[in-house]
Amino acid sequence: MEDKKDYALGETSIAVRGDKDISHPLFMRMLEMMKGRGFAIGSDPRIDRDYAILSKDHFAGGKGDLLFVAEKYNIGARIEFYQEINVENSSGGRYDFGKFKKMPYLIQKRFLVERNHIENFLLKEGYVCDSDPELKTSHDKVFHKLNSSSRHWNSDNLPDYNALDKDGVRISNGEVKYFRDRKGVLMRGTVYHNINNMWWVIMNKDHYTNMAAFELFDLLTKPENCMRKLSKKSGHHNPKSRFVPSEENLKNWKSSAKQAGRFGRADLANRVLAYLYEINWMSRKFEFIKKENGRLGLVETEGNPYFMGQRIGERKYDPPQAVKLYSRNLPMSSTEASWITGLRDYVTGGKPTISKWFCKDGNGEGGQAYLWPEVRERLLHIGAHV
Repeated sequence: MEDKKDYALGETSIAVRGDKDISHPLFMRMLEMMKGRGFAIGSDPRIDRDYAILSKDHFAGGKGDLLFVAEKYNIGARIEFYQEINVENSSGGRYDFGKFKKMPYLIQKRFLVERNHIENFLLKEGYVCDSDPELKTSHDKVFHKLNSSSRHWNSDNLPDYNALDKDGVRISNGEVKYFRDRKGVLMRGTVYHNINNMWWVIMNKDHYTNMAAFELFDLLTKPENCMRKLSKKSGHHNPKSRFVPSEENLKNWKSSAKQAGRFGRADLANRVLAYLYEINWMSRKFEFIKKENGRLGLVETEGNPYFMGQRIGERKYDPPQAVKLYSRNLPMSSTEASWITGLRDYVTGGKPTISKWFCKDGNGEGGQAYLWPEVRERLLHIGAHV
């Protein structure tokens, strides 16, 4: 069977793929062709200094301000271009992200010319390009992804947990939705489903992004949605975030928890679980119960239908569904499991077991992270917070 001969284009790189007996000689001929076009080429000084044994397979060079590094490896070879005029990384331009965008205009044009010569050389050698086509508009780029052969799922009949916006309105392909950038500025775009709860948003001819369903919204659903800029709520602005309990406070809360007894503490823990569900820190509403044998148990009374195989829109369970409480891997997300195990140990032992506390507004709880001070206050008052 004939060896496959192809190459792939990156932002400023070209990778030649194939058995080294074929790709390596071809790569050396390519470097010779580049020398003939005015490139100065030698070994890579960094590799010479730090990994001398690898020097024979690593190269570096340049033509004016257009620089490159190259290497051979077992299944091919690769060359990557960069510049050192407009640099962001303190270690140099070869380590920058977005190398092409950082190139000054004339260096960009020189790179495109040289890449074209390299491609023509490879095509004459019988190689074919295996890269995605270079698409110019954001619309073309998004639809290329949507129509990719590797996309083995469809976006028909999406379940609610993948297709409801932040206000509970169902999202449809091709409609205009709004969202906010990192600074809270109102943005808009046309949306198309990507995967799970992620949606491509085409903002204009040149820009597109990928947003979660819960970040999208319509202007008229809520008054705040129309605001040109909306600052994110911050837990740091809540005076409760700066509250430091006294030793006497802690002693009294712990004493009350001890006196409440195991199932009294279970009732207190259930109030916390209900609040976590109310603010969407948990997608399922759990309750601790006293089982017939007198031991502590756990049931789920409401939840996202994704977890329990319910029909879309069906949230309540009648009767409540029992959930394993003492297995090593609880049948829930890791975040939910950490809350359940922490409160379980508080109920059974009567000692504070929850040590979580927010350190920043984006601390793993999405748009509701600012509620950390409220959660902490509830845990402190029942004697559950360390």
